[in-house]
Amino acid sequence: MAITVKSLDNPDQAFDFGPAGHYEYTVVGDSMVARSVLNAGWSWDEYIKPHADGAESCPETHHEYVISGSIRYLTDEGDEIVAKAGDHLVVGPGHRAWVDGPEPCVVVDVEQGEMEDEEHDHDHEG
Repeated sequence: MAITVKSLDNPDQAFDFGPAGHYEYTVVGDSMVARSVLNAGWSWDEYIKPHADGAESCPETHHEYVISGSIRYLTDEGDEIVAKAGDHLVVGPGHRAWVDGPEPCVVVDVEQGEMEDEEHDHDHEG
């Protein structure tokens, strides 16, 4: 069995949110792992929506693990949750997100299936 290793410290692609944080990901075969470091004040509305081709909420599904901090999600149906360090969650399409509280939030997102770089250019978290 072959083993392929890539590091998020040397990502395939990275995006800078300025003082609000950053996002990077690596792809190995049909698996993608992304890390978002989101500072207090980061929100999907401010940092992602302007690049989301007119979407009012995130059209992607995320399989996430929160490393530190906390992040709030609000679905188009009005459901709202706060995920905190240690939480594993699956967030379906039709949601918005923002950092909850004064601490930075670090989230790891894992996707399986055919990866297209273009797909990840517009939806970096939440």
